[in-house]
Amino acid sequence: MFRHAFSLLIIAFATSGCDRLTGVAEQKIYDAEAVGYACRVSLKTPEDCMKENEMHSPSSVLMGWKSADKDIADKKLDPSMRGNPAVIEPAKSASAPAATDTKPKDGESASTTAPDHSTASEKKPAKAH
Repeated sequence: MFRHAFSLLIIAFATSGCDRLTGVAEQKIYDAEAVGYACRVSLKTPEDCMKENEMHSPSSVLMGWKSADKDIADKKLDPSMRGNPAVIEPAKSASAPAATDTKPKDGESASTTAPDHSTASEKKPAKAH
């Protein structure tokens, strides 16, 4: 009886530190991939990312970096964090004609159609200290 309990205790003690049985090994891989993904989104090179995170597996960090790079190339992710990249419209070019006309129309005064470009500093005199 004592021999059986002792052998079970030895087996339980030996397997309690095993990363494969507890799932810690997979969690370390996922953490390293997340670090690599974040490095790519923050526009870091894989080499810099691996140097800054030496405690993580370099191959897993690189896998995460490549995964983010693929998402950026497929337009699933915008590294500038402006919003959903599928919805973002391209910016208007500088050569496009202006849509507004600053000339007053018949019967309108120039003050109603011209935009007000004055600033607060122009309206109030500067205070002397």
